[in-house]
Amino acid sequence: MGPRKMCGISGWVDVERDLGEPGSVAQITTGTMACRGPDDEGLWLAAPVGAGRGRAVLDRPGGGGGRPGNRLGRTMAVQISPSILSADFARLAEAAAAVPNADWLHVDVMDNHFVPNLTLGLPVVESLLKATPTPLDCHLMIEDPDRWAPAYAEAGAGGVTIHAEAAKAPVRTLRQIRAAGARAGLALNPATPVEPYEDLLGEVDMLLLMTVEPGFGGQRFLNVVLPKIRRARTLIDRHGGRVWLQVDGGVSAETIERCAEAGADVFVAGNAVYGNDDPAAAVDELRALAEKG
Repeated sequence: MGPRKMCGISGWVDVERDLGEPGSVAQITTGTMACRGPDDEGLWLAAPVGAGRGRAVLDRPGGGGGRPGNRLGRTMAVQISPSILSADFARLAEAAAAVPNADWLHVDVMDNHFVPNLTLGLPVVESLLKATPTPLDCHLMIEDPDRWAPAYAEAGAGGVTIHAEAAKAPVRTLRQIRAAGARAGLALNPATPVEPYEDLLGEVDMLLLMTVEPGFGGQRFLNVVLPKIRRARTLIDRHGGRVWLQVDGGVSAETIERCAEAGADVFVAGNAVYGNDDPAAAVDELRALAEKG
């Protein structure tokens, strides 16, 4: 019997040699994985915590440890994505280095049209990619994501998320993001219902639910979104559980357990991380609290 292997962005990986036995935690450097195994053992699955680095847990389809109905078993681990919107824009490389234990760096791209704020764009993302090994989670709060989103994926972002409210051709744009090698995300504002987008779950790798009105950091968490998180988790599990469920806005030590209990598994945190004297310790604390949820 030959070794089980996985196909990642940078090539084949020997499961036993590089990732360990099922249920173990290992480092991944090959990006998002699809896995195959010998016919007599069926498919083995793994998912990295980041698009280019991080932890993964191996499991058989339907194996223990995950939410009911989730084929990935325990692979959908808690992921923390610190938002550099709350960092010092003059020291972004240092801000990235301050959270080496983060799974992603969340980059809020705002154009002062879709939201009433202007932040940064593709040139800054390209520079930041050179300054950190942590994959970038680019959240495009812009008026014309169909035009601009593919360029962020082509530049090397690990994930690119567009807003359903702004995209005129979301299926085409999401497919272009994936074709460029990034994870495709779809974001919904607090008042946007999730149910009309159920048919798009097969086109996305992540669903982002805003838990504040987009545009500014430091806002108070909107508890009114919690039922929507639960409904989104139900829809995701109905479709196989492969889609990550991210929440963004007001996520802190006081609110992250509520989000995790409702079904979120990827957490954007800005002030809760960069407003702390020790950002890395804040990431660890948030992860531990989410794992309790």
